[in-house]
Parts: sequence; structure tokens; C-alpha cells
Amino acid sequence: MSRKNLVAIALLFSLCTASPAFAETAYQRWLRMAVAARSRGNYDAALTYYQRAADESPNGPNDPDINTAIFEVLTERLQSFQTTAPNYVRYIRIADEAYYNGEYDTAIQNYRMALRQRPRDRYATIRIQQAECIKKNRPATGSQFRVMCPRF
Repeated sequence: MSRKNLVAIALLFSLCTASPAFAETAYQRWLRMAVAARSRGNYDAALTYYQRAADESPNGPNDPDINTAIFEVLTERLQSFQTTAPNYVRYIRIADEAYYNGEYDTAIQNYRMALRQRPRDRYATIRIQQAECIKKNRPATGSQFRVMCPRF
């Protein structure tokens, strides 16, 4: 085959693959992102992405496949909460008691245990930051150093 023919075939191939027919649609992108978030256990993001996929769905917003996927994610999320809730609540309760008693090392340790049960939990994350800030500024007393620490 001549060089000219090879160039023509390569050009034709590149035009075909660049065609919108092969491009990922918004619907496909949202589905891909939803599946990835779901597999990581990030159920809130998965629900958001499935909803966006439903908005872009060729079958309309009431796409039965999307609705089934959303139902399954909600079920998985509920099961996840039911499994982690007892331990999470126990760690938070112990941590809060230690925090209010000024036992910041114990509080931080238990807030971290709670975070292992529910990663990305805002309450435990901020409480760790507050306890570390208070520990660092311990020479000060009362509210004068609490003001500088993170708040909800």
C-alpha cells in the first residue's frame, strides 16, 4: 500500500472516531459517573449523578432503568447506615462526652473512629478540628480561644 493510501486511511479513521456518533453523550457521562460513585460507596454523589442522567435520558425523566438504579442506591445507602449507625453513634457519644470534659485526645480518637464508620461526616470532621485547635491554644481560657477555632 502506498504512503498516500495509508494517510488517507488514517485520516478517514480519525474522522470516523471524532464523529459525534462515537462521542460520549451527557446521559452516558452521568451514568458512568453514577456507577463510579456508587462503587466507591459515595451514595449521595451517585444519586445526584443518576438524577442528572435521568434529566438527559432519551426515555425522559421517568426512565425505568434510572429509577431502578436510584432505588437500588437508596437501598444500599440505607443498609450502609443501618450497619454503621450503632458504632457511629457510640463513638460520637463517647467523643462528645470527652470533648465537654476537656479530654481532647480521647475525643479526637473517638471522632476518628466515627469517621471510619462514616467517611466525610461533617460533624466528626469539624469536632476533630475544634478539639485540635483547643488543644493547641490551651493556655488561653474560656471563649477567648474557642472563637478562633472552626465552627459549624
